[in-house]
Amino acid sequence: RVADCYGPLVYSKFGQEGDNVDDLKTAYTRFFADLESGISALGNFIKNNPGVEPYKDADLLTPNKTLAEWIKFGNSLRLRLAMRVANVDKTMAAEQAKKSFDLNQFLETSTEVISTSTESGYTNPLGEINKAWGEVFMGATMESVLNGYNDPRAVKYYEKAKGKDIVWKDDNGVDQHLSQRFDYAETYKGIPQGTGLTTKDNRYQMCSRSTVSQTTNPILMTAAEVWFLRAEAALRGISSENAKDCYEKGVKTSFEQWGVSGADAYLQSNAVPNDYKDPFDENFDMKALITTTPNWNDASGIEEQFEKIMTQKWLAIYPEGNEAWTEQRRTGYPRLFKVKVNKSGGTIDTNIMIRRLPFPADLQKSNPTQYNSLKSALGGADNGGTRLWWDTGKNNL
Repeated sequence: RVADCYGPLVYSKFGQEGDNVDDLKTAYTRFFADLESGISALGNFIKNNPGVEPYKDADLLTPNKTLAEWIKFGNSLRLRLAMRVANVDKTMAAEQAKKSFDLNQFLETSTEVISTSTESGYTNPLGEINKAWGEVFMGATMESVLNGYNDPRAVKYYEKAKGKDIVWKDDNGVDQHLSQRFDYAETYKGIPQGTGLTTKDNRYQMCSRSTVSQTTNPILMTAAEVWFLRAEAALRGISSENAKDCYEKGVKTSFEQWGVSGADAYLQSNAVPNDYKDPFDENFDMKALITTTPNWNDASGIEEQFEKIMTQKWLAIYPEGNEAWTEQRRTGYPRLFKVKVNKSGGTIDTNIMIRRLPFPADLQKSNPTQYNSLKSALGGADNGGTRLWWDTGKNNL
């Protein structure tokens, strides 16, 4: 996750003196090696110690707290990383994906969700921001897609908007009122990103909030995501599986995971995402950028098939925002609404959007040698507009 946010990092030479920075390709090569070593070690332990689960009481991630689930997780993670590099290094992607399919142990069912248990007292950080600070809302793109597709998962993801009375106190404690263009109460209403409004202009406070709470287990990986990874591998010709079958299995598994029905009808739907209409300012209205449907059969070619896979994967990954953002950067899907106000000072192209996070600012002072090594390995300016190694700007299908 650190690598996919920032780029180069200290990994394979951690703790060593001198230049211990890995560029992203080197880091990914080591990620794959470490995954293979871990999967192999777990497999050997299970073989030699049948029925023994020495870490059961300490396992905070797998549903049944077994080592066999960790093998599935590791192998599924290997496929995730294989697809991550597919646009930049087809050979590496194919080799690693083949290892995953040869082992053939994946997260496959809706109950196989890798998440951090909050029963031990761990607090979901997104839930803390949402419930304690009240700052986690539906985005405009999510509104466009969920409402346009009439997606049954919306009720599981978000609360309905409470758009009747827009009143809040400004910095001086004075009530502020704002007239709406339309009443959006009891609908799913999202917020456009990049409006340039300040915190005291909190006009969107009645929009749809996330359902994530402090006690919601933070999700790291689901079987639904893995089915979409398998669909991509099939589409790329890396596996012998059928891309459509894996795609539809991904949608159905996600529906089952969230406890909603209607997947069969959804997969036959020719609905498209809605245009976004801002409840306050017509300058923030936006035409839908996504035109593909849930129905696989109406795709006009391999690129649209890929768009379907990635759009549905983005929906299924919710609320795991880090992976969703990473995959959107890698593939360009789903097609997100652009910011209306760009405050990057020219470092980030509005249409290309943010590509990474800059390295921590204090690192330049606390460890300038390491900072310069990281920047050199990045191969570009240390700002949000520089693409990472796997981010090629095109889908090399």
